[in-house]
Amino acid sequence: MEHDRLTLTALVAGMLSRWREAVRVTVGVVVLALLLSVVLPPLYQSQATFVTADAGIQLPKGLADLATSPGISGLATQFGLGGGSDPSTSPAFYAQLLGSRELLTRLVTSRFPNPRTDAPGDSADLVAIYRIKQKDRLRGIELAIKRVKREMKIGVDARTNFVAIILNMRWAQLSAAVANRSVELVSTFNREQRLSRARSRRLFLESRVTDAQGELRSAEAGLRDFYEQNRLWQSSPGLLVEERRVRRQVEMASDLYVSLRGEFESARIDEVNTTPVITVVDRAVPPRKPLWPRRTAIVLTAGILGVGLGILWAAARELAGNWARHRPDDTAVLREALGRLRREVAGALRRRRTSDAPAA
Repeated sequence: MEHDRLTLTALVAGMLSRWREAVRVTVGVVVLALLLSVVLPPLYQSQATFVTADAGIQLPKGLADLATSPGISGLATQFGLGGGSDPSTSPAFYAQLLGSRELLTRLVTSRFPNPRTDAPGDSADLVAIYRIKQKDRLRGIELAIKRVKREMKIGVDARTNFVAIILNMRWAQLSAAVANRSVELVSTFNREQRLSRARSRRLFLESRVTDAQGELRSAEAGLRDFYEQNRLWQSSPGLLVEERRVRRQVEMASDLYVSLRGEFESARIDEVNTTPVITVVDRAVPPRKPLWPRRTAIVLTAGILGVGLGILWAAARELAGNWARHRPDDTAVLREALGRLRREVAGALRRRRTSDAPAA
C-alpha cells in the first residue's frame, strides 16, 4: 500500500491549495480577539510604594560586631534578613500583612467612591461595588477578599526595604483609591502596634520603678538604723564590714532605681510618639491609559496565532481528505456513526423541550 502514503510534497501542495481556508481561520481568530477586547471590561493598573524603617534591636557586643561584619551582613541581606533588626519592620512582614485576612477585611469594608453611579459623593464598600449578592454578610466579605487577592500584587525589595502595592482593577479611580487605602491601613496598623508595645513596656517599667523605689527606701532605712544603733562602728572591724555591706545595698538599690527611672521616662516618651514607621514614596494616581486591552498587541498576537492555526487547519484537512480517499469503507462507517449520534442528540433535545413545555 505504498500509494496510500502521503508524501511531504503532496501535503504541502494540498495545504497551499487550501490557502483560502487558512486565511479564513486567521481572520476568524483576529476578529474573535478584537470582539473579546471590546466585550471584556478594561483593566487599569495603579501602584503605591513605601519604604519601611529599620527598627534595630540591641544585641550583645560580640553578636553586634558579627552581624555588622561585611560577609555576614551581605549574606543576610541576600536572604532578606536584616542584621539584628526587628522582623516586624522587614518588607517581607509587610507583604504578609497586606495579604492577611484582618487587613483585607478592613480594606473590603472601607468605603470608596462608587464608580457604578454618577452621583457625586456616592460611596460604597467593595462588597457592594463588586455586586456580591449574599444574604450572609461574612460570606460576601470572604468573596470580596478573594477577588481583591486576585487583583492585588505585592512587590518587595529586601535590600532597600521597598514595598510596592499594585492594583489591577476595572476602574481607574477605584484602583488608585484601593492602593492608597492599603497604605493607610498599614500605617494605622503600625501606629496601633507601636502604641500597644510602648504601653505594655511603660506599664511594666512603672511597676518595676515602684518596686525599686520601695527596695531603695528599705535599704536606706536599714542604713539609718545601723548608724543609729552603732555610734562607734568605726572602731569595730566587724561593724566596719557590716556598714560597707549595708551601704553597698543602698548603692545597688539606688543605681537600679535610677536606671529603671530613666527607662520609664523613655517609655513614656515612646508611648506618645506617633512618628510613622513607613515612609510613603509614591501615592497611587488614577491611570490615564488602561493596562488592557492593548489592541495593537492583541492584533499582532492573534495574527501570529491565527496563522499557526490556519496552517494546522489546512494540514489537518489535507490529511483527513487523503485518509478518506484511500479508505472509503472506513469513511462511510465513520460518517454513519456521526449521523446516528447527531440524530440521537437531536431527538433527546426535542424530548426535553417537549417535557419542559407547560401543559395546555
